[in-house]
Amino acid sequence: MDRPEDRLALIELFERDSRAARAIDIHRWPLTIGRALDNQVVLADPHIAAHHARIEPDGQGRLTLTVLHSRNGVTLDGRPLGAGAAVSLPDGGATLHLGTTRLRLRLPGEVLAPETPLPALAPGHRAAPLLALAGVTLISLYGHWLGLDPGADTSAWLPVLVGLPVVVAGWCGLWALLSKLFQQRFDFGGHLRIALPWLLLIDVVGAVVPQAAAGLALPWLWQLSGPLQALLGALLVRHHLQHLLPLHPRGVTGSVAAVALMAAGISMALSYRGTDRPYGAPYMSTLPLPALRLAGTVPTATLVAEMAPLAADLARRVKAAQQDEADPDDAAAGD
Repeated sequence: MDRPEDRLALIELFERDSRAARAIDIHRWPLTIGRALDNQVVLADPHIAAHHARIEPDGQGRLTLTVLHSRNGVTLDGRPLGAGAAVSLPDGGATLHLGTTRLRLRLPGEVLAPETPLPALAPGHRAAPLLALAGVTLISLYGHWLGLDPGADTSAWLPVLVGLPVVVAGWCGLWALLSKLFQQRFDFGGHLRIALPWLLLIDVVGAVVPQAAAGLALPWLWQLSGPLQALLGALLVRHHLQHLLPLHPRGVTGSVAAVALMAAGISMALSYRGTDRPYGAPYMSTLPLPALRLAGTVPTATLVAEMAPLAADLARRVKAAQQDEADPDDAAAGD
């Protein structure tokens, strides 16, 4: 019977969801890895050769990885190695990719990371999601109240009172289902704790930045509101994905950044097509309170001078619209 003190190394095989699905004790060297049954570690992967790699001590006692007759080679801690390559392994072990299989070689010199706490929150941390939920609800109710007609009945509040919890629960439930798929746990609470603070920040930006832009007479600040909210939304998705795939931070960040840039380009193209500018004109459905007006007044002559260049632009747009509306059939009939 093998004893723990006789263990020279340990190999952990990972599933696609980054879970260690199988562990193999190593009690002697050399160690061969491949699909053939005479290997110490047999892997059922069609992208792995019959005898794919060998690990054994060299003359100085350091473990050496040798890639055997393999077409696909081995990736050692992100470094690709072709057939015939031989490299020394770190004292603490290494992560190897053979075909589509990822495994980790753990050696006695490995430095273990600190113990990871369980997902349960400390009593002091439980208040943060509740405060964020209260903030999101209050800001949503305030924004909805501003848009209501005077004398609106109680049913007009249902979209916020009912719709907001349903949307938040559905969003977190979707991520929890993905957690069940990739991590075998329905982590609704974890994704709820991620979503609420980010949603609160998005709502605060949407409520404060336009008001600040109107109060300070800074149109460019208003134009930053939409992109800033979109950026926060992308960071929210990135945080969800990192919680879902903690071992792939670079891939998650790169994917979210690529999608965000593509969405920004499409949005600007559509805006330019409709308004001849990459962003929309400043607009607020309700006027800001006069007390919030911090910028000074502008003389009438200055306002007229700044509006003068609009005449040429408006004339050009009118001419383009008239040309678009012209019917070729009518022109042919006139001839």
